[in-house]
Amino acid sequence: MRLNDFQISENFNLREFQCPCCHAVMLHGRLLAALQRLRDMLSRPVIITSGYRCAAHNKAVGGVKNSLHMRGLAADIASDGAMMESLRNLARVAGFSRVITYPARSFAHLEISDD
Repeated sequence: MRLNDFQISENFNLREFQCPCCHAVMLHGRLLAALQRLRDMLSRPVIITSGYRCAAHNKAVGGVKNSLHMRGLAADIASDGAMMESLRNLARVAGFSRVITYPARSFAHLEISDD
C-alpha cells in the first residue's frame, strides 16, 4: 500500500488530498463532508486537483501567503466551463463558504470557513 492510500469517505481517498511534493496531508472533516455532499449532488466524480499544500509547495504554485489549502480547509476541483455556474450554486448548498471559479483554467476553488 502506498502512503495515504485509504478510503476516508464513500468516494474519496486520503491520497487525493496529499501535498504533491512531500505527501503530507491535513484535511478538515468539514471540508471532506462538504466535498462528499457535492459529489452526491452531482452524481459524478469530483476530481481534486489541489488539496493540502505545505508552505513550500504553496509558494511554488503562487498560492496566497495564508492559503486555506495549508490548513486543510480548501480544495481545488476540476470542472469544465459549462458547469461552472451550476457548480457554484451546488457548492454553496453543499456547505462551502467560498467558491471561486476559473473557467479558463477549468477548475474551481472551494473552501470552508475556519470557525
